[in-house]
Amino acid sequence: MKRPWMPLYVGDYLGDTGHLTTAQHGAYLLLMMHYWRKGELPDDDRQLAKITKLPLRTWTDYRLVLQQFFHSGWKHKRIDAELARMQRVSEKRASAGQKGGLGSGLSRMKLENAAHGRSLPQAFASICLSKAQASVDHSHSYSHKSLSMQPGQTTPANPGTAPAATDGKTIPVSAELAALMARKAR
Repeated sequence: MKRPWMPLYVGDYLGDTGHLTTAQHGAYLLLMMHYWRKGELPDDDRQLAKITKLPLRTWTDYRLVLQQFFHSGWKHKRIDAELARMQRVSEKRASAGQKGGLGSGLSRMKLENAAHGRSLPQAFASICLSKAQASVDHSHSYSHKSLSMQPGQTTPANPGTAPAATDGKTIPVSAELAALMARKAR
């Protein structure tokens, strides 16, 4: 996974690192950045010296001071927590995008088919219809009032279903459109 940016809580960082020299600050920041990008640090002094851009002798002098910011070898608690949080947010956004993409794709397909005088293939239409009906939130029956109410009615006749156009005052609505509108109303 690409990680083009890394959160840095400046107040926390400065509060924890006030005792470091300038060179140790640089080494610690390089270690954190490597950890952020790779998710781990090697437990090898030569590799850690390369990561920090320090000569091996200087690295071995700084190692004990810098290792205090890590636990269980070279694990960083704050960065691990931020990586886990970023993963949760990424998965949540991917799921939301997928749901939105399916709905807009179905709508686009219906518009294109309607413009060309075609209907959805029966097998595809029945799958979409069953998925749409399964995701309707029946606890909000008011979401269909404007579509399925007769003049003088206070509750919909059959929420979630298309009314019959008998007097010209009601608008026939497909079950797919009613389900889509119910999802969008949430």
